[in-house]
Amino acid sequence: MIINKLKYTAIACVALGMGLSSCVDDLNIDPKNPSQLTTLTSGEQYYQVLAQVYGGLVLSGVNGGSDITVDDGGAGVYTRQLWNLQELCTDEAFVGKNWNDAGLDELDYATWSPDNHWLYEAMSRFTFQINLCNEFLRIIDEASVVANPLSADEIALMKCEARTLRALSYYHMMDLFGKGPWVTEEHAIGTTPETMTRAEMFPLVVADLEDAIKGLKPASQTIYGRVSREGALMLLAKLYLNAEVYTGTAMWQQCATACQEIVKTIPDLAPTYRYLFCGSNDKYVASQSAGGPMEILWGIPQDNSNTQTYGGTTYLGLGAYNANIDKNLQQRLGIEGTGWGGPRVRPEVPNVISARDEERYLFWTEGLSNDLSNIGDWEMPGGSGYMSMKFTYTNENDYYNTSGAIKMNTFNNADFPLFRLADTFLMLAECQLHGVSCDGQAYFDKVRDRAGMESLPLNEQNLLDERMRELYWEGHRRSDLIRFGKFTGGSYLWSWKGGIESGQSIAATRNLYAIPTQYVNTLGQNEGY
Repeated sequence: MIINKLKYTAIACVALGMGLSSCVDDLNIDPKNPSQLTTLTSGEQYYQVLAQVYGGLVLSGVNGGSDITVDDGGAGVYTRQLWNLQELCTDEAFVGKNWNDAGLDELDYATWSPDNHWLYEAMSRFTFQINLCNEFLRIIDEASVVANPLSADEIALMKCEARTLRALSYYHMMDLFGKGPWVTEEHAIGTTPETMTRAEMFPLVVADLEDAIKGLKPASQTIYGRVSREGALMLLAKLYLNAEVYTGTAMWQQCATACQEIVKTIPDLAPTYRYLFCGSNDKYVASQSAGGPMEILWGIPQDNSNTQTYGGTTYLGLGAYNANIDKNLQQRLGIEGTGWGGPRVRPEVPNVISARDEERYLFWTEGLSNDLSNIGDWEMPGGSGYMSMKFTYTNENDYYNTSGAIKMNTFNNADFPLFRLADTFLMLAECQLHGVSCDGQAYFDKVRDRAGMESLPLNEQNLLDERMRELYWEGHRRSDLIRFGKFTGGSYLWSWKGGIESGQSIAATRNLYAIPTQYVNTLGQNEGY
């Protein structure tokens, strides 16, 4: 199938849809510093640079290299940094002392300091990605005059994609750190950028993204691996969803309008929840080659050959598999060898997701207890904390790998689902709770119906719980808890919140991460650190 051919080379070769054939090794344009790119001499090379920008979300560095200084290149992957900061500090995930990586316990307990190296690496990754986007925007117009030049329409499209990717990184910076350096392609290279708060950044990011969306293609016309109009609309909706947190002014109607634009062209959920996270989930990524309902509005392509990464779904698959699983479970999961024994499921997640909810209750429980009383060695049997099996290496046509045909050593083929339509539906439900007329209850019911669950009244607690059931381990939980007023303080406690097993209140200042020590001289520090 053409979709599989596209999947295995999409990030390494974003331009495949244009008939080109460059691959990962062809992206080695030296030097790697985005402000010092060598002269490009063909239109094909500009596609390769765009591939570098997309690759920044999933590879250890551009081309998998070490473009930013981190303790561990694999741990420094954008999607892994983002996931750690969105999930480990919440009621959904926990990395035990069996790893003993410096700084992870501070994320587990929500007790981080400005010296936590995960904060430095995340800020570095976001700013590096923004710089990649800016440099691409500075040079792309030159693609009209080189050998095999690109058309004006294609150049305009690529600009809109780069601006959308840049907006994504600004969204993450605003959400996690509350401020950062503001720089665009208009700024001269080498100048010190202005520091902006998220309230100051917000209107600039939104305005630029709204304009960029006008130039993007709808998903039905978008080449797999490149962001579609609907994917960018989802990013815009996320900004509006959190506008009150970021600026003090709610924008629920704007959020609903963006979500409604998405459902006009992508109205249906995929029929089976679990297939959205398996090795063949590219079938559901919004693109012209999608083989099923385009529920994954923005998917970050991965495969075990051309886009090898220790982040993304590799981290959430093999990284989250208990190191002591037996051969039968290894086969079921589609792996050879042992798991890394990394992130475990906090007990609050299985407590909210009923075992009747078979589609979404994707945990291994045998030999494990649903508690975190022992955060040391994660034994099996006898270990504390269930194992997530949400992200698997198997394919839809043989999900339980009864044939034994899937045998992966490390790298996962499952694409990382950055944004999904089910989230759009739940966002419409949240907009209704805030007074917008948008059929929110009906969309809420559609999400539950897909899981085989009965309707529930739409209220804040039911919605927050449903967001956990549907979206757990997808990198949204911290933002959700903050928006619902549940992250800091003591009104909602979860295991090891604040550093004790029963949980304790944490200060409101922890609604933002500390500015990393290395950035304080230029950005200043957030209140309370």
